[in-house]
Amino acid sequence: MKKKQRGVQLQGVVCQCLSNGMFR
Repeated sequence: MKKKQRGVQLQGVVCQCLSNGMFR
């Protein structure tokens, strides 16, 4: 479960990074 949670958190960060890059 911990590993899955970590993956979800990482995905969220990556999504935010991509969104910021696209917006910029």
